[in-house]
Amino acid sequence: MYKKLKYHISIYKRFGLRAIYFFSISKVLKNKLGPRYIAGIKYPIYLSNYNVDILTLFQIFFAKEYEIPYNLSTRFIIDCGANIGLSAIYYANTYPFAKIIAIEPDKSNFKYLEINTAQYKNVICLNKAIWPHSAQMEIIDSGRGNWGLQTRETSSINVNNVDGICISDLLKAFDIDQIDILKIDIEGAEKELFRSNYEDWLPKTKVIAIELHDFLNEGISDNFYKAIEVLTYKRYPKGENTIFEFF
Repeated sequence: MYKKLKYHISIYKRFGLRAIYFFSISKVLKNKLGPRYIAGIKYPIYLSNYNVDILTLFQIFFAKEYEIPYNLSTRFIIDCGANIGLSAIYYANTYPFAKIIAIEPDKSNFKYLEINTAQYKNVICLNKAIWPHSAQMEIIDSGRGNWGLQTRETSSINVNNVDGICISDLLKAFDIDQIDILKIDIEGAEKELFRSNYEDWLPKTKVIAIELHDFLNEGISDNFYKAIEVLTYKRYPKGENTIFEFF
């Protein structure tokens, strides 16, 4: 009882009464995994894990943690760590004329990503992992559920491995000359992403929406800020994420 009360108080402090109402209504639904109909969103959303997905759904569609605080003419969006597709859906509805590349390494998450974005013709789904170079990657379950899966380069052969792909190769493959929005939520792999091989694509990026997981791996923020130190930017905190606008 105390844990539930503490949880709801934390939600209230972070998002207000609207959050309590949303979570209360969601909790009494018999089918907790979907479909979810959200005002302003074209198609229903299906969840894979109620306990973690429902909070993320609220963060994205109600708390607007990926909202860009200015007008943006958007053609290309790369969603690194797309999970079950909630951020890709948000972008597809907010920027209906943009091409969105949604990248997710975990096969079970990827299945829901494909289901949730199937009707959005501007979303392309890739079952790969973002990495600073091409590599074989393995999925690591740190015990934090489907939203906390990590990736690691490996030399071993396993049917569950996925290809690691670098952002420069994505730009070439899809003929992208500028990344209008680069969303990064890759559970600590951002430390490697901004360690090397970013010099080609980073100057072509207008906006980065990133969650820096320093609690998972020391030095993540250091690598990121070192990579962008030569660039001019504004920074906007948005919940767990930070939006960086580059000039």
